[in-house]
Amino acid sequence: MSPQLHAAPSAAAPGPSRSAPAANSVEPSPTPAAPVTRRRDADASRRAILDAAEQLFAARGYERASLGEIGRRAGVSAALPAYFYGDKRALYEAVLERMLVEREERLEPLAERAAQELERSGRLRPALELLIDGYIDFLRERPALVRLMGREALAGGRHLAPGPRHSVAVAGGLARFVRSLPPPPGPSVDPQQLLITVVALCFFPIEHNDTMLAAMGLDATAEQFADDRKRHVVDVLERVLGGSSAAPSGP
Repeated sequence: MSPQLHAAPSAAAPGPSRSAPAANSVEPSPTPAAPVTRRRDADASRRAILDAAEQLFAARGYERASLGEIGRRAGVSAALPAYFYGDKRALYEAVLERMLVEREERLEPLAERAAQELERSGRLRPALELLIDGYIDFLRERPALVRLMGREALAGGRHLAPGPRHSVAVAGGLARFVRSLPPPPGPSVDPQQLLITVVALCFFPIEHNDTMLAAMGLDATAEQFADDRKRHVVDVLERVLGGSSAAPSGP
């Protein structure tokens, strides 16, 4: 057998030279975006579920709303509400808690400004307008809270978690009003009774928009009705609180 002949290696064809990376250079590592994306997706899904649950609980009540339907309304799988919240009771409580927290976050600075306005200037009406306008505006923007509280009133409040159901911010603002004003003629004003009066004056038209107000040809969602209602509530409270001026508490 003839020996195999090995060809000598030919010179490599010239081409673009590639410089080797410097010994001390460090390639940037890719940003681990996947966990952040998953967290954002989970947060968005939770918000969508809470939004859908709020709508369905307000429209149908606790008993007639199902987790599967809430999931479909939220645009997620039917099983995801139970995955995030465990059961319907826990989801319902989360819906209410979110609305009550948002109410306090919205009304607390308004109540503080209103009380400071009265204590600074002694002028009752502008302070009442700040508080009542903000309260009615919030209720009009979140009618689901009014409907859910109405349903709970009929159900004996059995689905409500322990804790205050009224606005602590509004209660505190009204109590400061009473302390700041000289007592009107006649019986003194009870801050708790005043709070109940304010809630009734502001809640009732929204809660009974489809019953009493509809029969009267009124619409609580209309801007003109809201403006008229705000003025009326302020008029009533101004008379209840005596309409007198408080002495400014500072220079």
